[in-house]
Amino acid sequence: MAVICLNEEKVFEMVYRAVNKKATSNTFIQSISGIVGFPATLFVDGLVIFTHYEPMINDIRDLYGRTRVSSKDFSSVVSGLFKEILLDIAIDKFMGQIPVAGIYFNAISAQALTWRLGMVTAVLSARGDSIDNQNVADVVKLVRCFTPQTDMFKFRKPDYEKFKKIVLSVDGNDLPTFNSKVQTALKAFE
Repeated sequence: MAVICLNEEKVFEMVYRAVNKKATSNTFIQSISGIVGFPATLFVDGLVIFTHYEPMINDIRDLYGRTRVSSKDFSSVVSGLFKEILLDIAIDKFMGQIPVAGIYFNAISAQALTWRLGMVTAVLSARGDSIDNQNVADVVKLVRCFTPQTDMFKFRKPDYEKFKKIVLSVDGNDLPTFNSKVQTALKAFE
């Protein structure tokens, strides 16, 4: 793959479009599975890991010129994310299994998970090549703080400018500077 030098804002625009594209596609697929309910929803949940989440992470990493994630890194990012949106997932897994009603709940969960995973990946990739488990947990918390969901029955796409601000603020930071910025931001939300 040829590396093309782009400025940080152009890379961010491409990342935002990539996440939006995956979120839209995932929402459609998850909604369709909600028509049928169980077991289709469980099958699709497993399928999108390989068709949406893992490719999106690596697409974002590619845009930043970073090493593609290994299965271990992918598991670390996703498990850190699951802890933060456990309620969303629980509602999706319960309500999403109900034929027809599951359309709505599967769509909300698909949007939430895709956008949050995309934001976490963008922040970690903008920072640098390595992915540290502590970084993942803290960045997931920060993303949740930056994009609060005040109503569990609705999902609002993250604001472009807020998303851009968090990503560009850590672009190219060394690990100590990055950790310091993340901790400072988390304290500001407490």
